[in-house]
Amino acid sequence: MRLRKTWKILPPAPDNFYKKFPEYSKTVLNLLYHRIGEDEKAIAEFFNPDFTEDLHDPFLFRDMEKAVERILRAIKNKEKIAVYGDYDVDGITSTSIIKIVLEKLGSHPEIYIPDRGKEGYGMNMPAIKYLKSKKIKLIITVDCGIRSELEISKAQEWGIETILTDHHMPGETIPEAYAVINPKVKNEIYPFADLAGVGVAFKLADALIKSSRSAKGKKIKDGFEKWLLDLVALGTIADMVPLIGENRTMVKYGLIVLGKTKRVGIKSLFSTSRLELTSKNPPSTSQISFQIAPRLNAAGRMDHANTSFELLNTDNSDDASRLASELETKNGRRQRLTEKVVKAIENKLDLKNKIVFAGDAEWPIGILGLAAGKITEKHARPAFIFNQGKNKCQGSIRSIPKFKLVPALEQCKDLLLDYGGHEMAAGFTFLPKNKAKIKKRLESIADKILKVSDLAWETKIDQRVKLGDVSWNLLEEIKKMEPFGMGNPTPLFLAEKVELFQCQLVGNGNKHLKMWFKDSAGPQRAATDDTVFPLNNTVFEAIAFGKGDKYCMLIPEKNPKLDIIFEISSDEWKGNKKLQLIVRDLRLSPR
Repeated sequence: MRLRKTWKILPPAPDNFYKKFPEYSKTVLNLLYHRIGEDEKAIAEFFNPDFTEDLHDPFLFRDMEKAVERILRAIKNKEKIAVYGDYDVDGITSTSIIKIVLEKLGSHPEIYIPDRGKEGYGMNMPAIKYLKSKKIKLIITVDCGIRSELEISKAQEWGIETILTDHHMPGETIPEAYAVINPKVKNEIYPFADLAGVGVAFKLADALIKSSRSAKGKKIKDGFEKWLLDLVALGTIADMVPLIGENRTMVKYGLIVLGKTKRVGIKSLFSTSRLELTSKNPPSTSQISFQIAPRLNAAGRMDHANTSFELLNTDNSDDASRLASELETKNGRRQRLTEKVVKAIENKLDLKNKIVFAGDAEWPIGILGLAAGKITEKHARPAFIFNQGKNKCQGSIRSIPKFKLVPALEQCKDLLLDYGGHEMAAGFTFLPKNKAKIKKRLESIADKILKVSDLAWETKIDQRVKLGDVSWNLLEEIKKMEPFGMGNPTPLFLAEKVELFQCQLVGNGNKHLKMWFKDSAGPQRAATDDTVFPLNNTVFEAIAFGKGDKYCMLIPEKNPKLDIIFEISSDEWKGNKKLQLIVRDLRLSPR
């Protein structure tokens, strides 16, 4: 069964919407309409996010006042506090934020980040026993805990209270923690449910900072919370939550703070990633997603997340350089192992099934989510990928929009030791003896939910344009909509029957295509390198990453006509700036 790929052009906004906002171009209004609707206030906030006005009061969380009171009391009474985090970027940035604020308030918390391979996600009993041995009296969880009923109950029995902060989907019952701060729990009144774990941690930090100014003891200066936004931006972007509402505001300001960051670890990480980091050139969401986050995640995947946590929190330049180099090495190894596992899965793949269910004792736990993601991305079906241990199987899952993971896993809970996550990404653990039963049940669930037509990737195109419509003005309008990410994707355009003037393979292993397209409708605007283009034509340079396999389709014909889906970007080299198309998909135009 071949993967079906469909292109869908979104309908234009209604005429009255264009009339309602005459200050914007039709192209921008189409983008806005499909992202945030017709609400004038939401559109104003979208273009002019304001840190002071647009962020909700953290005390809108039902248990926030209770949580803050307990933490400040623990600090006053010199009780020992532990911050229990997670091993991904969202988790280590969350842990860092709470650590920083607690230290500012006079506490020196114990930090506990579990080992992905040995302990798995979330709280576990040996960790609670360890914290008991350290005489901890208060645990603050970040980015975890919402399904840790047993561990939190046992901690309470041992005289340890828990402040639970998380953003994952809760189970049928909520742990009986001292306070629960999670925008997704039932009856929570906080008005924005899509915060990342680091967003929830920031809300707690903000509440502590505000309360410190009216309480006895150490006070934190006005404006300090803004300097935590570099960490908020890293965790929010990496966790792929929708970049709308509060998330958009925090990331917008967080990227600015990243450009000015005083954290030597972050500076070293950007340097080893060969990225410039200055206040005039703050990073983009794509740089965080594809270059910075994978390196920070590599520590938890290949060894222990403490390496990344130490990098974010060190004040020593030599240590920062050493740790950043370690992450670079780990990330390279992570890439090679992921490719190896993906190839192994594809060698056994049976696309007659609506899910992929595969495991092996040799597959490292740390890269299973990446492998599952690549399989799902390539074959458009849920991928359940696991390490098959002697005593238990532990894995990661990635899914497609029509197959919600948590409800599916809940139908298998009698066969699972543990599970949890989001609709499109989750984890699960089970006994080896139940493997065949779980596979059969999941296939049955998929057969009921998924039609063959669902096993396809649909590319949503924002607008059909002529190549001659692409201009610097259009690019500037699009850039005003940054930062792009989940919920606000980079705009995609379709140009049909464009003439391919020149094409060549580029990149390591000839994986990419570099192309030049000709538009005969206008005067020549762009010429690059030593390439000679026909006069009286506009020439657009384009790059198609990972499309080297299309080369054989293009070279038989002279100047073939193509339909292309693309983003509009710019490229700068030696002071020369030019428009560039980033081609996401292409096909020969129908004759």
